[in-house]
Amino acid sequence: MEDKPPSRRERQAQLTQDEILKAARHLFAERGYTRTSVRDIAAEAGVAAQTVYDSIGSKQKLVARLNDLIDSEAGIGAIVGGAMRSGDPRALAATSARVTRSIIEHCGDIVHALVTGAAAEPELEAVLAEGHRRHVEGARGVVGALQGMKALAAGSDPGAAADSLAIISDAQVALLLRDAYGWTLDEIEAWITATSRALLLGPGPAPDTPSRARRKL
Repeated sequence: MEDKPPSRRERQAQLTQDEILKAARHLFAERGYTRTSVRDIAAEAGVAAQTVYDSIGSKQKLVARLNDLIDSEAGIGAIVGGAMRSGDPRALAATSARVTRSIIEHCGDIVHALVTGAAAEPELEAVLAEGHRRHVEGARGVVGALQGMKALAAGSDPGAAADSLAIISDAQVALLLRDAYGWTLDEIEAWITATSRALLLGPGPAPDTPSRARRKL
């Protein structure tokens, strides 16, 4: 049985939710979670405050949806799907690097806001924890797929490999490389890619490290 296409009302409701989430994402990144009210979000989205409550709910429920918004804006589904369909171990091993680069490129502001605000706001800490869970699951998925292709480096422990991949491709590590060391997104992605391939696929060229001249030390 074919799925029934969404009605006009359902499409409009989804568009309204999308606009509200985008408004919340922008204001949380710009002002911080505490200084952003539902009324502010409604004004930014061009709707009434009651519409925010009716469409999504409280501010806590809004922030809980941020991981889905990050996944959507960064195009994570398309990146992972393309790598999985390629059947190429080198492309698969580079998946986490591509995902992390896209997250920082498209959502670096909100990730930074979540990281800096989590210590004081339990709601933001919960969002970070869920994002971390998804990230680790993604790393495990890459390692599992390489195992299925018999492409994982000989003697590798899959659990340790997945943990190591998650660590080097963590968005917070990428933010540190960008903000504290002055690495560009190209440099960050290239380093994570080379390191991931060396870790997962076995001996090969040494991971490239951006030259000191291009860093802000």
